[in-house]
Amino acid sequence: MTRLMRDLFAAVALIAASIGSLSAQDTVQVVVVATTDIHGRVYHWDYVRDAEAPWGLTRAATIVDSLRQAYPGRVLVVDAGDLIQGSPFATYFATQRPASPHLVMDALNAVGYDVATPGNHDFDFGLEVFALATASAAFPFVSGNVFRLPRDTLVFPGYAVVHRGVRVGVTGFTTPGTMVWNRGRLADRVMVRRIVPQAEGVLRDMDSAGVDLRVVVMHSGMGEPSSYDTTGVGAENVAPYLTALPVKPHLVVVGHTHRTVKDVTIEGVHFMQPPPWARGLALAHVWLVQRDGRYRVVRIEGERIPLAGVPPHPVVTRRLEQRHASVRNWVNLPLATVEGEWSARFARAQDTPIIDFINEVQRHRIDADLSATAAFDPAARFGPNEVRLRDVAGVYPYENTLMAVRIDGSALGAYLERSAAYFRTFRPGEPIINETIPSYDFDMVSGVEYVIDLTRPVGQRVRQLTYQGELVRPSDTFTLALNSYRQRGGGGFEMLAGLPVVYDRGEDIRDLIVEFLRSVTVVRSDEYFTPSWQIIPPEAAEAVRAAVARQGRR
Repeated sequence: MTRLMRDLFAAVALIAASIGSLSAQDTVQVVVVATTDIHGRVYHWDYVRDAEAPWGLTRAATIVDSLRQAYPGRVLVVDAGDLIQGSPFATYFATQRPASPHLVMDALNAVGYDVATPGNHDFDFGLEVFALATASAAFPFVSGNVFRLPRDTLVFPGYAVVHRGVRVGVTGFTTPGTMVWNRGRLADRVMVRRIVPQAEGVLRDMDSAGVDLRVVVMHSGMGEPSSYDTTGVGAENVAPYLTALPVKPHLVVVGHTHRTVKDVTIEGVHFMQPPPWARGLALAHVWLVQRDGRYRVVRIEGERIPLAGVPPHPVVTRRLEQRHASVRNWVNLPLATVEGEWSARFARAQDTPIIDFINEVQRHRIDADLSATAAFDPAARFGPNEVRLRDVAGVYPYENTLMAVRIDGSALGAYLERSAAYFRTFRPGEPIINETIPSYDFDMVSGVEYVIDLTRPVGQRVRQLTYQGELVRPSDTFTLALNSYRQRGGGGFEMLAGLPVVYDRGEDIRDLIVEFLRSVTVVRSDEYFTPSWQIIPPEAAEAVRAAVARQGRR
């Protein structure tokens, strides 16, 4: 037994001892093990860096197996969504070698999951891949707010009852923002409704069915602001609102926002959010005592187990080894040669060749006037020398498709101002990054020139906005290439959602980058890089450089 395993059992023993005053004869302990936002990271490997990684269901399986030995018949394993998208492993088996069973889901089967609910990104490859994946699960998917159209019936059962010494009812919910980001894939086929009204009915039904422990797994955050216009859609992150329902859950597993919540109790409801990317597990030790002929929850203790350093489970690893090798071979395919090295490390602080290159690929495809993208991962790079498919996966990790809109100067200015809200107003010695805004919501636009003055307040920062040397007027119009997520207003960019769409062929942007690289063979920065924006004053620019140098992907 490794030291980590000994420490795990010691921690569990301490928690068990804390409840020792209860009669063992009348007490049942259930251990709920949760993951969320795995994003296809089933194997302990970083396919972008081509190196071993501190994540993976292969590592999680070791902990789950140990818990099942310690608590036979009392462990419940659940997931709160975003399973089948977000890594080269997931992409490969969705687009290059789709198979039945779906190989991400087959990994969850190997771990022995009990219940899951879908996340918004689980629809990114379309409903056919989604259906293949969920049908491949050896465990039930549940959802109280994902409906099939036009019949208006639930796609999955509203809840499942699992026996773990007591009757555990598990229901799930998906953020309705899915209808914004995946509108093109879901329109007239699937509807994701507001969570809270649906949760009220499902929880009431669970209670009427006589379950002893009510668990919600939800792909929705802890009340963070919505990243889109909620009109007609519903709020994005509503987990705390479940505490106001007539029948409350006992335990809520939260997902979607890629944050971590170990142990929070609101109005008697226990919340926990596991780390994303299978970097760790969230555990809830739940004790129930039999009173008046029914088991009642008397205590919940939360625990978080990081997976870094946990040895991969040998059986699950062997099951995935051949598939892992296939993905490694695929992502290491050479595409082109780059002169020098292009890094995204400072791409959120200054214009860089790697961002201009992405924008040029988009602009060239459409023959657009302007093009916009974000720096999704500051660790991404091209070169030195060969650019491989895994480098493109690092630069562009999402399943966004290319679109173009017709935008006037007024909306363009509003777009750039919203993007510049990623920064705080510059004050020496104070934080310069607005941590409430995800870094992928800072867009950079090529084709115009502008400065971002961080001494000015939000909404008044973009200055000297010019196109081909002329100041942009409110009535000027341009064709703007951008991704599908942004075109639909994702990230709080509502000013883009209603603009006329002039290009939409469903082309995957990452695929277009790969195609472009293969066509040019050698990539030179002077052919794509034209510095077009900067942060002022210099002291603010330096503060931003220092801040982004410490960042990871978020």
